Amino acid sequence: MKINEITFLRYSMGFKYILFQLLFLIIIFSCNTTVNESGLAYPEIQKEVVVDTYHGQHIEDSYRHLEDNSEDVINWVKKQNSVTEHYLQSLKRKNHLFDKQVNHDKENKYSITGIHYVDNDLLFFLKRNANENVAKLYFKERLDDAEVELFDPKHFDVASENEFQIKFIKPNWDASKVLISLNENGKENSKMFVLDVKTKKLVSGILSNGKPSLSESLGIGWLPDNITLFYSRSSNVDKNSNASLLNTSAVIYKIGDDPSQIRDVFSKNNSPNIDINPEDAPFLKLDSKDAKYAIGIIAGASYYYDSYYLPILELNEVEQKWKPLFKKEHLVRSYQIYGQNDIYFLTGFNAANFRICRTSFSSPNFENPEIIIPEKKDEVIKNLVVTSKGMFFSTVINGVIAKLYRHHKGKEMEIKLPTPSGNIKLAKNGEDVVVSLKGWLSATERYLFNEETNSLELYNIFPDSGYTDNFEDLTIEEITVKGHDGEEIPLSLIYKKNLKRDGNNPILMRGYGAYGASMIPSPYYPFNLFIREGGIYAVPHVRGGGEKGDAWYRAGYKNTKPNTWKDIISCTEYLIHNKYTSKGKVAIWGGSAGGIGAGRALTKRPDLYGAAILSRGMLNTLRIEAGINGANSAREFGTIKDSIGFRGLYNMDAYHHIEDNTMYPATLIINGMNDSRVPPWQSFKFAAKLQKANQSDKPILLKTEFDSGHGLQSTKNREFESMADILSFILTHTGHPDYQPQN
Repeated sequence: MKINEITFLRYSMGFKYILFQLLFLIIIFSCNTTVNESGLAYPEIQKEVVVDTYHGQHIEDSYRHLEDNSEDVINWVKKQNSVTEHYLQSLKRKNHLFDKQVNHDKENKYSITGIHYVDNDLLFFLKRNANENVAKLYFKERLDDAEVELFDPKHFDVASENEFQIKFIKPNWDASKVLISLNENGKENSKMFVLDVKTKKLVSGILSNGKPSLSESLGIGWLPDNITLFYSRSSNVDKNSNASLLNTSAVIYKIGDDPSQIRDVFSKNNSPNIDINPEDAPFLKLDSKDAKYAIGIIAGASYYYDSYYLPILELNEVEQKWKPLFKKEHLVRSYQIYGQNDIYFLTGFNAANFRICRTSFSSPNFENPEIIIPEKKDEVIKNLVVTSKGMFFSTVINGVIAKLYRHHKGKEMEIKLPTPSGNIKLAKNGEDVVVSLKGWLSATERYLFNEETNSLELYNIFPDSGYTDNFEDLTIEEITVKGHDGEEIPLSLIYKKNLKRDGNNPILMRGYGAYGASMIPSPYYPFNLFIREGGIYAVPHVRGGGEKGDAWYRAGYKNTKPNTWKDIISCTEYLIHNKYTSKGKVAIWGGSAGGIGAGRALTKRPDLYGAAILSRGMLNTLRIEAGINGANSAREFGTIKDSIGFRGLYNMDAYHHIEDNTMYPATLIINGMNDSRVPPWQSFKFAAKLQKANQSDKPILLKTEFDSGHGLQSTKNREFESMADILSFILTHTGHPDYQPQN
């Protein structure tokens, strides 16, 4: 008898449940455990107090030894996993949430990501069909042509039991070759190689020590000759080494050469006249096949960076003489080179909502450039594309209401959108402009600008996608909430149209608030599934993000960081006061740098929340400089080397604000052992201390994924399983009646 996909996957989950039941019993009877108020038997870990003195202040760190990947620590982590998996497998209706995701995936036929427009309808893209776990690479020469499958990652190493998936692709300018980056078993470091489009065969060896995980848009591309590529290369990819992100270099490699003949062209070693620190990430960038100059970028944990330029022909010389272009102090958010000389750029210099300016390579001036589009009072300029049809740019109000403009022949006009949008992306396809629109309750739709009608026309690249979620039962409410200091905080709420404001609704509140990054409106089925189970999805656009411009970012940066979690708390209190929900029915979710806001909201006001999800979170900021990415992270959050920086880091450190004998909500702490951005020991330490301090009967669970990194490499099945875990955990601990255990 043939077993269908859901049955097979559920059978697999059921087998795991039996296995973890047995492992759980073994752990109970074979190791030291601590049984807390929830009845869970946490594996025992002793405190080993270390006292640090920072600028005259003594700080105790009870679990410093968890920063070491010793055998004892790893065994403790594995035992924590067994407790966590046993608990998560027991959650009611978890399989229901898993099945819903599988069915939705089948109904939608396929999903498309990673589109690259090469020229006039010629495109490469990643496509995953409903019956597939990972995406394949496809190619279309013209819009109406049938798609051609170029590469299936399962054929990369048929002798291996490991699972590979395509992280990203980069075609060259004439579409004859494409660079492919593969992840293996969720690891962050990629295997990179070049595929010939016509023969579908590899034409390069495996390029070693590549660091494509740092950025897809920066640092990886092709020179105009179409046979030489550039990328960023690490001197050390040992994930356990603090040197693995230090002393990276921008290199070039010519197809056909031995991979050992890679040439360093922009780095601390190769460019001694340029101020490049070991923690900096030097990149190359090339805007077009007709570009005259290569741009060298010294990137770090910031949107702003120093940049240099060099004639492309000089990249092959023994010594490169890079010239300064702009500095991080010029606050250049993005730029585009038009032709061979003009530089259009988006800057926050003297313009918190950004403005668009123009300068040139022949006479670069970033302090007093020509202003093309002045700063707008209530709209933040976000994206910019320049073609022969004009300059196109988008803006956003409060991070959620998007607008599109065209500037042509000295005149600016707003382009009417076919449908309201919260997010606009712009891309060039030859001289055409592709406009992609989406929102909280609208899937991506692509349009081309029609110059004759000054309007957008549907660009139906994938006409039979069969997206079935029409969102007719859901609604959006965009409001502002007064913060602790009177500042207006945007808050997005998505819920069912028949929702009653009677204080009984579970809420999933997910925020970020760091690096000037915005919580961009986008439909994500698991969150809509949570809503259809009777919940509210709430997104507070807190300070530290970029929703309201550069000043909004600066208001949640380093020593102003407390605004981030205070904004989260203000939004939570507003929802409780206005009967959307009640105390104990809100789940807070923060990931990566968003763990700072969520972690401090949790430790400052544990009474407000019923559950917390902390995924790969920055939870021990006093120790960020001890981590692999520490020197870069210090640029965003501060350094312990000065007293002001120390005070800011201590204030945002959730680990050091856990208080003994306190009633904490149910908390699920997730991390990846291969994470090169946030060390997993931050989660270990936080979990150990919170388990000891908690006096409530709520579980404090630590889940460590030994085969994943920062959580960006999930396959379909793993994503479905993870979201079923998280949503069932939230619905259980925010009081949803259908998710309560039977007596």
